[in-house]
Amino acid sequence: MNAAIQAELQAGNAVPPVLAYENVRKRYGSFAALDGVSLEVRKGEVICLIGPSGSGKSTLLRCTNGLDSIDGGRILLDGTPLPTDDKGMRLVRRRMGMVFQSFELFPHKTVLANVTVGPTTVLGMAKPAAVARAEALLDKVGLADKAGSYPANLSGGQQQRVAIARALAMEPEVMLFDEPTSALDPETIGEVLTVMKRLAEEGMTMIVVTHEMSFARRVADRVVVFERGAILEEGPPRQIFETPQVTRTKDFLSHLGWEG
Repeated sequence: MNAAIQAELQAGNAVPPVLAYENVRKRYGSFAALDGVSLEVRKGEVICLIGPSGSGKSTLLRCTNGLDSIDGGRILLDGTPLPTDDKGMRLVRRRMGMVFQSFELFPHKTVLANVTVGPTTVLGMAKPAAVARAEALLDKVGLADKAGSYPANLSGGQQQRVAIARALAMEPEVMLFDEPTSALDPETIGEVLTVMKRLAEEGMTMIVVTHEMSFARRVADRVVVFERGAILEEGPPRQIFETPQVTRTKDFLSHLGWEG
């Protein structure tokens, strides 16, 4: 968490949330993907969402970014409900970076072109400035030497780091990560998590859907456990992993080899 925000919280001062979910509901036919989710995310916090597959974690991110609409409740960004029209939501998406399980890179564009396309086409940034920003971000994710390469010539871990750089190129206020390592080989997972850990240390507000429990344990400010579209419990990593309060949380973590 950002040190200044952490100091405010420790002093007992109220810190308004960047994102707030109020009784959010989402259905697909008779299936309740989100069943009354309420959660607040403050600036500089890293929130890790864990739980069984199909428990609503990814749906929450998709609703946050307007890829799916909600059926009830509210999602607020800086105190303002998300718009329901496409134009308004496009403006909101400029403020949120999203990294998916699949890398979603343009296969016919170089790495550098993939990272510059957003700033030039969406933000109207001049190409020299966009290139300078992209080069700095590729260096940040350890891929400065791959600017002229095409996605097909990169490993999965490298492609995901390009996807992170592309999202950061829009200078988002919040980063949403939807299981960013689930499609990677074990040997490339670490390089992506290292980049994400560095972002957390720099104070980026992040919501991360992950099955990487070690990452959640080390990096998250809070861990939120999902089950059947609802929040089972939430708390600091030490509480969730060492002294979970809900039996279902204990069972889930035990299944993954974590014992409190």
